[in-house]
Amino acid sequence: MAWGELFGLLAMLAALFGMSAVLTRRAGLNSAAAPLAALALTELVLLAAGLLGVLRPAGLALAALGLLGGVAEAVLAKKKGEPCPLAAALANPAAKLFWAVAVALAVGLFVLRPEFLNFDEYSFWGTAAKLTCETGALYTVCETGLPWQMTELAALPLASFFFQMFGPFAPWRAIFAADLLMLAAVAAAAGCAKKARLACPLFLAGLAVPTLVTVAGHTALLNTAWLEFLGDLPAGMLFGGAVAFWLAAKDEGTAARWLTLPVLLLAANVKSNTFVLGLAAAGLVALDAVLFAPAETRGAKRFAARLGFGAACLAAPAAQYLLWNNYIAGLVRRNAAAGGMGDTASASLPAVVVNGLKLLLGLPAESYFEARSDLFWQYGSAMTDAFFHRNVSVFGTGAAVVALTLAVFLAAVLLAPDKGARLRAALFAVGSSVCFAGYWLMLWLSYAFLLKDSTPESLASYPRYFASFYTGWLLLALAVLGVSCAAAKRPVFGRAAALAAGAVFAAALALGTEPQFTLLGVSGGEYASVRREVAVAKAAKETIQPGQKVFLIRQGDEGFSWFLFNQQLCPALVYGAGGATYGEPVLVEGMAYGAPYTAEKFAALLEKEQVDVLLVSGVDDIFEASYASLFADGLAAAKEGPTLYEQGEAGWTPAVSLAGEVTG
Repeated sequence: MAWGELFGLLAMLAALFGMSAVLTRRAGLNSAAAPLAALALTELVLLAAGLLGVLRPAGLALAALGLLGGVAEAVLAKKKGEPCPLAAALANPAAKLFWAVAVALAVGLFVLRPEFLNFDEYSFWGTAAKLTCETGALYTVCETGLPWQMTELAALPLASFFFQMFGPFAPWRAIFAADLLMLAAVAAAAGCAKKARLACPLFLAGLAVPTLVTVAGHTALLNTAWLEFLGDLPAGMLFGGAVAFWLAAKDEGTAARWLTLPVLLLAANVKSNTFVLGLAAAGLVALDAVLFAPAETRGAKRFAARLGFGAACLAAPAAQYLLWNNYIAGLVRRNAAAGGMGDTASASLPAVVVNGLKLLLGLPAESYFEARSDLFWQYGSAMTDAFFHRNVSVFGTGAAVVALTLAVFLAAVLLAPDKGARLRAALFAVGSSVCFAGYWLMLWLSYAFLLKDSTPESLASYPRYFASFYTGWLLLALAVLGVSCAAAKRPVFGRAAALAAGAVFAAALALGTEPQFTLLGVSGGEYASVRREVAVAKAAKETIQPGQKVFLIRQGDEGFSWFLFNQQLCPALVYGAGGATYGEPVLVEGMAYGAPYTAEKFAALLEKEQVDVLLVSGVDDIFEASYASLFADGLAAAKEGPTLYEQGEAGWTPAVSLAGEVTG
């Protein structure tokens, strides 16, 4: 085992603990919320450093500051006879649970060593993280081998970069980084209740949320909620976690409150189509800050300051998003000027929103949108039907998840100790419900006007898109419940409510899932096929010379394998058809991923792309019947296993056999 990977990650985890200790002592922050603040500040610094081209030095500086800062705080506190800040960083029971689970998760993932399994982990998320780690630069400026610009937001690749500072890139460390963001959000929510009898069951409930919302009843398929490197669930959990952070920090002083801004920036910087969740979190925080002031900020003279804080909460994520879009637009223009691919969007997001609302209100819209108006209403009907009839979670349909969330809010309202607290809990319930309506509308517009691979009958990725909101909404409800439980007039009722929440979520996890197909019991066998392909790709990379262009042939591929190989080989891999079954037109006719080329046209394609090496990973009868004449050995070597071919006088000639990588 590569023990250096684990020790390198634990060193960065120790640096994060040092940062949390500093924030707890210097900003007076709730220790359960400190890890989320530390992660948010880290991401903000790394983003700025990446844009300035000094990403790796910034990462090393953060590691040093975290490790030395924690030690320095401990030394200073000892000299002054003050309590140890390292112990203070564990004061809240939720903080203890966070750090214990974080270490256990690191060790568990190191032993399991999960690989990326999802298409999007290879087409963007994992590849962006790998490029950033290996080059020490933002993935946006790296050579990717793709015919388009990588434009997705940067929080997850940068979080992965932080935990991969020491040692080579490893997918399991990227997965750990995404998990830690969600775990920090859970800690902030549970930390709203500072007593162990409240915080512990709420932490358990929050920990179960990602799995519960992504499993639709018992299933024999692997649930990857805690085993994936995708933006959907972290974006949702950070939506709820950002508001929970505010609830945990609101009464801890001015410095702690202002740390909400970087957390909101983090929540808004995970994924483009979940940016609205960051804005929703900012809006809820702003409303609460203005309408329900902390004790030391009440009074007419302080009202303007509260308004300013609320405006800053809304402005910060919006400004970050606009700056990133301007940065990407500059890269796209530069890429287009250099002969690459520029902007290919069929409609801009503002145009979609404006014209979609016009259709909703029965007003005339632009011709493109009028032409799709029937489709717009079909999607609306399909989404409504799916909300009430399509299972998306252990709890059942989307309607069931909403009912559960509102029930948690209702419990928070009933437990609140006075009228003001009840109004505050109700504000979060009503405000977040309005946010849900807005998110629903955004997805409706996206399905009708932006998403190309969906139909009203299929609603592509429907559970995944809504899981982002459902996870965050449930976590937010648990945080509000935690506040009410802690302040309940009769503590026994608060303890009972927290215990009930933990019991319900734990029971749902136990009864509604198959533990062996979750993080609790998954085995390495789940990754066997992917590991074989990764081994072939890595072996090919060791053989291929710098500057050589490689063309992948893997019959039966629907794009997944091409992106997997590209993650290891980019930018050497030629795009070609981006993963397909190549063959004579008559042999691949009707195939969804067929690439029809006669032998002459296939040879011309390879010549046009200036291919130096053919990586033949998998052939079939179609490929043999179509192109065997182009190969000096008639594909004999390729039929034995993956093979690298180079151009020779008699055609493509076997150069290196990679068959041993498949058999181990």
